[in-house]
Amino acid sequence: MVQLKYFFILCALILSCREESRPIISANKPIYFEPIDSIVSKTDSIRETKDTIENKEHWKRIYQFEVDQRLRSYGEQNKETKFKIVTPFGEIKVRLFNDTPLHRASTVLMIKQKLFNGSRFYRTRKNFIIQGGFTDGPGAYERLIQIGQYKIPSELNPEKHPHIKGAFALAGSDFSPGIKRDKKSNPFTFYIVQGSIQNDASLQNIENTYGLNISQDNKNKYKNLGGTPHLDNQYTVCGEVYAGLGVVEKISKVRTNSSEHPLESIYLSVELIK
Repeated sequence: MVQLKYFFILCALILSCREESRPIISANKPIYFEPIDSIVSKTDSIRETKDTIENKEHWKRIYQFEVDQRLRSYGEQNKETKFKIVTPFGEIKVRLFNDTPLHRASTVLMIKQKLFNGSRFYRTRKNFIIQGGFTDGPGAYERLIQIGQYKIPSELNPEKHPHIKGAFALAGSDFSPGIKRDKKSNPFTFYIVQGSIQNDASLQNIENTYGLNISQDNKNKYKNLGGTPHLDNQYTVCGEVYAGLGVVEKISKVRTNSSEHPLESIYLSVELIK
């Protein structure tokens, strides 16, 4: 009986280690990934994963030290800027900005590798944002390993690309308590701003609270269109919704639990528009 007891304890420890090698997906914060070296050392199945990147016969995983060069090179060869997010509520069409070239290239790469397909909008809040992206479905994590666990260098430009209604951005790359964020982006999860209409008093309060200096032009946009101005200068806005804002609004209003996780899964797929 004692030997049997230790056998079950050992099995539980092995399963817990395997679970730790998965991405932690939370409804109220972006995904966190362990360093790739620690993941490979934990499981033979990942170490032995073969490279199946589509249309890239000799694809090499992107590492952080080369991310700028690799994404710029990929962007020069893949110039798409438009895509659509297909949901049960309808389609959301997005245009990526050419003046955030690293974010555009990375997002196009994720779409072409179908990393977002089968994922969900896992966080929604009325008058704020809808957030979705990486899925923990079969094979998705292995594709992520093959592509590379990199962070995208910040391309912040809040003056030109504020967080007005319909803004498309990538979530932050890390949220460690007590550690100042580096403002790099997580390429595997995104959000779209629904936001709310602002007024002079609310904008003044946001400037004072977050240390922002919002231009008069952007203040007018926030007062006329709405948005989430407190996110400016924190996350890189790299695109905008040009069709389907009504779909964004519907998704933002779905019923959620206390962690802003929809009670019913909202699955999505993403396709480039030629």
